[in-house]
Amino acid sequence: MITRIPEVRGVRVSRKRTFHVEHGGVASCDSFPCLESLRQNWIRQLGLAGVCLVLGLSACNRGETVVRGMAPGCARGFNVLLVTLDTTRADRLGCYGARNARTPNIDALAARGTSFGQAITCVPLTTPSHASILTGLYPPSHGVRNNGEAPLGSERLTLAEILRDHGYQTAAFVSSFVLDRRFGLDQGFAVYDDSVERTLGAGSFGGLNERRGDATADAALAWLAARNPSQPFLAWVHFYDAHEPYSLAPPFDKDFRGHEYDGEIAFVDAQVGRLVAGLKAQGLHENTVIAIVADHGESLGEHGESTHGRTIYDAVMRVPWILVCPAAPKSAGLVANEVVSTVDLMPSLLDALGIDSPPKLDGHSLLSTRSDPERAVYIESMMTLLNNGWAPLQGMRSAHAKFIRAPRSEFFDLDKDPFELADRGHEDPKVAARLSADLEARRAAWPKDSELLVRNTSAGAETQSALSSLGYTSATSADGSVGVLDPKDMLPSWELIEEAIRLQGEAQGPDGQRKLAEAMTKVQKALDRSPNDRAALEQKARIFTAQGRLDDAARALRQYISIRPSSDAYVFLAQLALARRKSEEVEPLARAALALEPGHGGAHIALGDLYMSQSKFDAALAEFESALKVDPVRAQGMAGARIEAARKQLQSKGG
Repeated sequence: MITRIPEVRGVRVSRKRTFHVEHGGVASCDSFPCLESLRQNWIRQLGLAGVCLVLGLSACNRGETVVRGMAPGCARGFNVLLVTLDTTRADRLGCYGARNARTPNIDALAARGTSFGQAITCVPLTTPSHASILTGLYPPSHGVRNNGEAPLGSERLTLAEILRDHGYQTAAFVSSFVLDRRFGLDQGFAVYDDSVERTLGAGSFGGLNERRGDATADAALAWLAARNPSQPFLAWVHFYDAHEPYSLAPPFDKDFRGHEYDGEIAFVDAQVGRLVAGLKAQGLHENTVIAIVADHGESLGEHGESTHGRTIYDAVMRVPWILVCPAAPKSAGLVANEVVSTVDLMPSLLDALGIDSPPKLDGHSLLSTRSDPERAVYIESMMTLLNNGWAPLQGMRSAHAKFIRAPRSEFFDLDKDPFELADRGHEDPKVAARLSADLEARRAAWPKDSELLVRNTSAGAETQSALSSLGYTSATSADGSVGVLDPKDMLPSWELIEEAIRLQGEAQGPDGQRKLAEAMTKVQKALDRSPNDRAALEQKARIFTAQGRLDDAARALRQYISIRPSSDAYVFLAQLALARRKSEEVEPLARAALALEPGHGGAHIALGDLYMSQSKFDAALAEFESALKVDPVRAQGMAGARIEAARKQLQSKGG
């Protein structure tokens, strides 16, 4: 089904110097076309036939391809600019119906290309979603199911590897640590710029590191200017700004006060404009295919979720996707309304370039695939299981319906209920059964959910034996509640955890201890409802540490590891062991962390601190230098001072 953005034909396009920020407020801006395009929910409610009657448009026939006016091979030899927008809802862009959005640059690209009205991400998490975008595979097929854990395997073939082998220069510029090269997405990129800001050290439990979008755009533009002009290129640019916590740059901070999410999207739009201007300045505008897609959306309070990751409703699953091909002018301004998946992006780009896709992809080229109104795409979130110990979420999404598998499964008729407010499985049991059967057939071919709870480790027998002797066990909790609790029932528990995190950030000055006590009360309430919640146990350990109750913090982390270990938890425990003068525990814990994540700088720093306490300055210096080498982003702030201290000790000893 194809419709056309009315504004492309000169209908209702106005130029304004002021606009109303969504949800109220007025902010000034430079003059730009304000595209008042079709609202997707309106399309759903009217149905395509109704939209076409209102607009005087004609619908495509069932036998037509999903993307019209863009023939396979039409962009042979063209460059590719892939822009991924982190945490960006489709309905917050002007070209997707946000009448007051400040997104003129993305809107202008939509007017030049094809927009996908029902583009669905596979998973509402950055690392696995990008793995799907770059491989054309669903998460169970490529194996990346959560942020910060198993990397993309080298046996998986990426878009960058294919284009590199076809003579393309390849470069990536990412803005968040969750896309660090250690997670395997650098495969095929000759340049992989993951130089995010050092906001937290490697010793932190978890850690958040990001780079602001203007710095990422600067790096990409510098590479474009310096590249070899005789070769085509693939440039991937990732913007993380719309992910909370928000930190708006001027003038967006004033223009969007109280509406920071929309302000971050407006800021990113400005960076997209800079990239497009850079292409134009180098004469690359007419021979570069541009794909803009979000990795996932943001709930913003819908269905009881503030952020993303723990639901798979459309607020987090429906994303913007725009494909611009200068060699296909007939595709300009079109809106494809079939349901598509982000796994379709890789094969679609390859098809436009006249390059064959690898076999056995989950996605397919939208340039060659015939329209199928019955198509359903796979969706999931394993964060609920892996981080919280709740049931996993998996589902199927078609153009008109969605099925979500959970302890209490849900079926939504999206034509009648576009906001997914009521389970209607009883009203249309045949469609619900068909989607459920489709999902179960796929699940039968993929790894079992229970297998995800087992962390493969390369820790040697000596390390494993030492951990066991110290009482550190790693096995699924015996009470049987892991993977049982329904995520939609547990979202209030997650809100308690988020409130506890906020209170910890406010725990300064004379009121600090009261804030910490309040945070602990909220965490304990969450654990009362969800005793195997690793996220809650992490916060419990953090609060105990801030209160100076280090033995209690260690007990909370032991429980965490007994459910499912992580490298961060082992490093945290190693740090606590040092502080508690349990030096015999430090090395086994640090080695266990390195077995799970060989590039964890915090483990090397813990070992170095141990060796410094034992006056083994040569060994300590080697560990600190290793931390800086393998983990420069997280370790720089902590390793530098330690390296200097170790060298001074060695010089003093030598003198």
